[in-house]
Amino acid sequence: MLNYMKSELYRARHSAEIRGTAIGLLGLILFMNLILSIMSGLPHFHYGITSFSYSMLVSMPMLYCYVAGDVAVMLYESDKRNGTLGNSIAYGISRTRIFFGKCIVTFLTSLFLLLLALPVYILSAMLLLEEAGPTVVWDMLAEVPAVSLIATAALILANILLELFDNSFFSVLAWLAILVIVPKILLLAGMGMSSGSEFLLDVAMWMPANFLSAGMQVNMSQCITVWDTAEGMAKCLLSGAAGILAFGAAGVLLLRKRDL
Repeated sequence: MLNYMKSELYRARHSAEIRGTAIGLLGLILFMNLILSIMSGLPHFHYGITSFSYSMLVSMPMLYCYVAGDVAVMLYESDKRNGTLGNSIAYGISRTRIFFGKCIVTFLTSLFLLLLALPVYILSAMLLLEEAGPTVVWDMLAEVPAVSLIATAALILANILLELFDNSFFSVLAWLAILVIVPKILLLAGMGMSSGSEFLLDVAMWMPANFLSAGMQVNMSQCITVWDTAEGMAKCLLSGAAGILAFGAAGVLLLRKRDL
């Protein structure tokens, strides 16, 4: 198991897709803040401030999930096609251990990208833009622990689906359906049903895709986030922990059946 993880971490470090993603993220961040800085000299342009730059990330907490899921796809969508998975199983490593190894490697790779991009985001905004507006650095920093478990659950789900489906396109569709589409359908059903809607609505509002958007008001005049309060932060952490347990347990059960 340890040797498998070491080899996977080595592969992640030398992955052209991961390097390209890191360069792309840094380039996009610097380009965005540079453009805001240049345009701040124009009359009636009010967006060349740190608050607007920070709010681009603060207002989209599900972006962490999308990046984590994308990292899993970049690392493992070709495992079945190029025979990597079959070789690992042939060496006597169970699918369950491979699954846990992939989740850990995906997590560490995603964490590396975050630790690389976040300081560049903050420092470039501070250096290039006027410090003003309701959204501050703390809002960005507090977002990280708030969505950390939710994003971890998303990458676990991505690894499960990549293992279950032979076609990565269907894995991505299923991932989006479970994380985004189904929660929205449940929310609409809970809002529209006359009987039993309260329970369904309560369930829907514990799903990140719903409560992270409903509880956010981030714009040029205010910054209200879900994690502003202890109750909101607890909801983020509990929802993420529940997702990790549910998807982790589902992965173990499904992959054990395949081992048998």
